[in-house]
Amino acid sequence: MESKIFGKVCYGFCRDENKRIETVPQEAKIVQEIFALCLSGNSLEKIQDHLRKQGVPSPSGKTEWSRDVLNKLLNNYKYTFGIIDHATYCAVEEMKSSRCRNPNRNIKDVDEWNEQVNLNNYGAML
Repeated sequence: MESKIFGKVCYGFCRDENKRIETVPQEAKIVQEIFALCLSGNSLEKIQDHLRKQGVPSPSGKTEWSRDVLNKLLNNYKYTFGIIDHATYCAVEEMKSSRCRNPNRNIKDVDEWNEQVNLNNYGAML
């Protein structure tokens, strides 16, 4: 729930008076909504627009969520500790992987992978 680098608690969580981490119900609902919107096939831009129209401030208090913040939120496994379930997290990861713009990412065949590694938009690499 806490960043190892910055020592901040993730959006959707806070510390209680005893310094224990607990969920913030209103923010937890936003996190759940973001995951649900992603699973419904919405792009980061559409999720960003939805949150702006709903008047939901970003974790830093800005009026607009950045795509980077949304992407990091969707990649954060810590949300499986009390806000979303593991299956939802895995489903989002699978969906994001399938939408990856790098067509080589999902290549399983070694020969096909090696062929793609040696090619780029301009032909074979020297």
